[in-house]
Amino acid sequence: MQPEAGRGFHLQVEVTASEKWLSRIGCGFRLKPGIGLAALGLLGLATSGCVSGSFSFYNFVNSAGADMYFKVPSNWSDFGPSAVFGSPQQTLTPGELSQVEAGNWANVFSGLHTSSIQALTGIFANQPFGITQATKLSTAQRDTFSLASLRTLLLPSDPLGKTASTSGTVYTAQSYSEFVTSSGMRGSRMVVDVKQPGKATAVLQQIAEIDATTNWVYLIGVGCSQACYKINEPIISEIVDSWSVRSVK
Repeated sequence: MQPEAGRGFHLQVEVTASEKWLSRIGCGFRLKPGIGLAALGLLGLATSGCVSGSFSFYNFVNSAGADMYFKVPSNWSDFGPSAVFGSPQQTLTPGELSQVEAGNWANVFSGLHTSSIQALTGIFANQPFGITQATKLSTAQRDTFSLASLRTLLLPSDPLGKTASTSGTVYTAQSYSEFVTSSGMRGSRMVVDVKQPGKATAVLQQIAEIDATTNWVYLIGVGCSQACYKINEPIISEIVDSWSVRSVK
């Protein structure tokens, strides 16, 4: 499928559709404000998915010609933009959904077998939870974007920062590395322990990249409770390893 042409706009539904859904993925794991629906401008996103063996493969192409792909176990629950940006309180019209998808694309998946995105509780769950996203940055975001920004796309505090905590939740990096791809994509990969007061520790594995022109940001994050992560680390790593972005040189 080829990407369609589009143009920029401002959508009033963006904040409510985003914040109401994001509150359901758990404290300490969220799309950074301004990197989610407020950063509209991802034009002409094309999507496709196919099943091969025990995995479903997904490919997303933006209007600039860059594409992102990854795989998820075919028996996992999977929710595209319609479920991600909608809510029980507010059903987006086809036109509103089309506008949201033009500005920001996201996909949520989980090892929990459910037909309802409301049943998902984020990375503190006892089943793997994941999210992928592709967003075009605004001019103001481009001016201040950095490698630290990549580390805080999902987490409210930088796990490598001097104060790696927010509202009592502590973020500790198990591992961290940076890279530059052949097409000039700059990125980082990290595994982070997320300790929230009164809850068991969760573990997040994330890769995030920004293109050479600092226009487009892409990410995948997968995690769950520490006990769940120990059991499911091989499949979580396989999902994250399958994620790739081929940028336009």
